[in-house]
Amino acid sequence: MARGISLHVGLNEVDPNHYRDGNGNPWRGELRACENDARDMERLAREQGFEVRGPLLTADAKADDVIDEVKAIAKELDSGDIFWLTYSGHGGQVSNSNPDDDPETDALDETWCLFDRELLDDELFALFSEFKPGVRIVVFSDSCHSGTVTRARPRPSDALDEFSVPKQLPIDVAEATEEANADLYGSIQKAIPSKRLTSLGATVVLLSGCQDSEFSRDGQKNGAFTGALLQAWQEPAARKSLPALREATAAGIPQQFNQNPNYSIYSFDIGPALTI
Repeated sequence: MARGISLHVGLNEVDPNHYRDGNGNPWRGELRACENDARDMERLAREQGFEVRGPLLTADAKADDVIDEVKAIAKELDSGDIFWLTYSGHGGQVSNSNPDDDPETDALDETWCLFDRELLDDELFALFSEFKPGVRIVVFSDSCHSGTVTRARPRPSDALDEFSVPKQLPIDVAEATEEANADLYGSIQKAIPSKRLTSLGATVVLLSGCQDSEFSRDGQKNGAFTGALLQAWQEPAARKSLPALREATAAGIPQQFNQNPNYSIYSFDIGPALTI
């Protein structure tokens, strides 16, 4: 019988000692619903029979915390098993110094804004390459710019008030933070093997809150993506496959947000559609 392990990460703020705005002032990036998102994903995972790790919330969601947990899980799972990783928090982008290592062409690495620093999409793929061939990895990312790196449906009249805050690392903060930590992010990119995709034996499926160029919105109780996903999960038809879940989730996000969940598969040997 296949084994499933899940890890859930949610940050309502970040460390202002690392993140700075364009004037050099500390930036906390306060959000409201990301810890709730992680807890609700944890609950959903338990209901589906997953062995739950975490959740890692805010100050406990440092880069090393997440990396070490994923590496430990990679050692436990075998072919046919499932790793379910969910993230809710700010999403960012940094300049990509390894363009030959990225299948995208926007010269940027998408990131998760963990408490002490940004975690690059290159790092995620390097982590995923540590999983044994045949392991299925499912990632739900409720963050801005998450297309390549999760309540009740709001009434349209309430939508912009309910989900007014985008989970985006503001441009001035992104630029100032990257500039102040250029050596750190440069060294991280240089340390990642250029064979990250060719060495990937596991199948990675991403269901994210938006496309790379879009913003995911925070909410009072859940983010717009996670809230819509939890609502969609109540529909038996949506639970038949991840593509079906993506479509039902997208239908629950108000159109005026211009927030289109993304579904992507990274694998050289894609088998049948995954279900969870």
